[in-house]
Amino acid sequence: MFFENQYQIAYVTPDIREATRILCDQFGVGEFMGLNGDAPVENRVWTPEGEVSITMRAMIAKVGHLILEVLEPVAGDTRIFSEMLVPGQPLRLHHIAMRCDDVDVIRAEHARHGREVVMAGSFKAARFIYVDTRATLGHYLEYASAPPEYWQR
Repeated sequence: MFFENQYQIAYVTPDIREATRILCDQFGVGEFMGLNGDAPVENRVWTPEGEVSITMRAMIAKVGHLILEVLEPVAGDTRIFSEMLVPGQPLRLHHIAMRCDDVDVIRAEHARHGREVVMAGSFKAARFIYVDTRATLGHYLEYASAPPEYWQR
């Protein structure tokens, strides 16, 4: 249940241009495009400490049936992302994302296993949550629910 409908692998980086260059040149990834062109994306999200603003640069590339996402923390309360950065390491696995019908159902299932949701919000027509699975998996799990047309992009 927790890994069904995987659609994305996401990395965090201190330098999005260098990270995407590495993925293209060394790993054969095709062209990346920005989620907001070249401009950072600002979003308000829920955290256990309350609502916060985060600003990120985000680039995506289609790789087979998956989306490869690269995220660079820019401003605001980006701890969930910046805490994963390692000096001298240009890319770090941050999360694996799955589509789901209802993020509240997934949230409740993870809570039954003692796993905490550390961020929740929306982007365009999608609702998402990040579940802290670092103690077991070394990274977060993200779940997103959206109308079918959202996934057609």
